[in-house]
Amino acid sequence: MLFDPPMMKSMIMLLGPAVIALSLAGCAGEGPVKTVAEVAGIATTPQEPKSFVQQSRPADPAYIPINKTVAVNPLCPGPTPPPAYTPTGQAARFAAPVPDRKPTDPCKPRAEFKQIESQLEARRMSNDAAGSQAVSLGKALPAPAPAAALPTN
Repeated sequence: MLFDPPMMKSMIMLLGPAVIALSLAGCAGEGPVKTVAEVAGIATTPQEPKSFVQQSRPADPAYIPINKTVAVNPLCPGPTPPPAYTPTGQAARFAAPVPDRKPTDPCKPRAEFKQIESQLEARRMSNDAAGSQAVSLGKALPAPAPAAALPTN
């Protein structure tokens, strides 16, 4: 006999963890073991991200700066200007705050904001109507009969 039982036990104790380690390596980063695991259907492959995710990601994913501010166009000032800053009390000791944006900076037109707001309100009303219809149907219809399944034991 090539391997006697004590030798077989020690081989299992040595090769068992090695096999487990190799199978878990299929889940790790790129490499030959992961490729084999993907072909065998054991490892997962990442899905292609959606288009809006691709557009929002930087071109170089290796470097993502910390505390980066994303440029967002605020709403354009309305027809009435904001009230003048008049500090009172303890605030009178400090200088007036610097505005966040310059008058020449780009901004979103308020009409566009109102249009989006009205679309969201229409969608909310539609959802409320569908919800109330579902509640009324739930009260009007009788409860379903239990499933007629025969015991399997």
